[in-house]
Amino acid sequence: MNRYHLVMSQPGHLINAVTRQLPLLPRHAAREALKKRDILVNGVRATENVMIRQGDEVIIYTPFHQAEIPVLHEDGQCLIIQKPAGVNSDENARSGFSVLSWARERGGGAYEPILVHRLDNQTSGLLLLAKDEKTAETIRNAFREHRIEKIYQCLIMGGISPPSAVLSAWLYKDAREGRVRVSEKRLDGAKRIVTEYSTIRAGEVTSLRVRLHTGRTHQIRAHLAFLGHPVLGDEVYGDRAFNRAHGSGGLMLCACELAFPESFEIPSLRGKRFVIRPPF
Repeated sequence: MNRYHLVMSQPGHLINAVTRQLPLLPRHAAREALKKRDILVNGVRATENVMIRQGDEVIIYTPFHQAEIPVLHEDGQCLIIQKPAGVNSDENARSGFSVLSWARERGGGAYEPILVHRLDNQTSGLLLLAKDEKTAETIRNAFREHRIEKIYQCLIMGGISPPSAVLSAWLYKDAREGRVRVSEKRLDGAKRIVTEYSTIRAGEVTSLRVRLHTGRTHQIRAHLAFLGHPVLGDEVYGDRAFNRAHGSGGLMLCACELAFPESFEIPSLRGKRFVIRPPF
């Protein structure tokens, strides 16, 4: 039996709060533990999905283990991992667990991990971390200069036409609503986006391969939704009825490939291409 001791960082329903802070634990594990009265809130066994407060202590007993974060590459300068969906890239107030906190604990003080790019919480896939600031700046520059190729796969609503294209538009952040918007015309504060896609398999749900020529916040999700083909499982830019009808269970978007040029400054990554299969 595994024991997990948590201090809640945010108020909310018990199961949701546990899931936020233990994203690598199967969601059904917390529900089963609650059903068996194996969750204690401030020392008292919880009998239902109660509301918890910030600072509450929660202990959960479960036979289930947290999933591992696969490491595809590691050397003295950097780390490439396969981030599961539901895990934050960096820390925020809602959850104490993130790729950064995981990497920091894994490193045991030998280095301070640095994120050089990010994936949304619900996006899975390849994520690159640096182990020192010099390496981080080298990789950031390479991303800015588009010398590192990023390829995604996703499932979208409907068949897209043409089956492959390179499209540009304008994206601007709506700070009030906490989302981005895409327009054909340039608006104040907007940034240009370029998205390339090709169809892998067409149908009512279509599988796409997507290459980013620019890396803006929510670019793939917002641009495809603007085109009338939102990513399956997207509850912000997508079609909720379509998501429910197809039982998506999460965002169907994965960063599947990272490729580095032959002239890359980090010797261990020169000419390398890392490829994973999407979990959908």
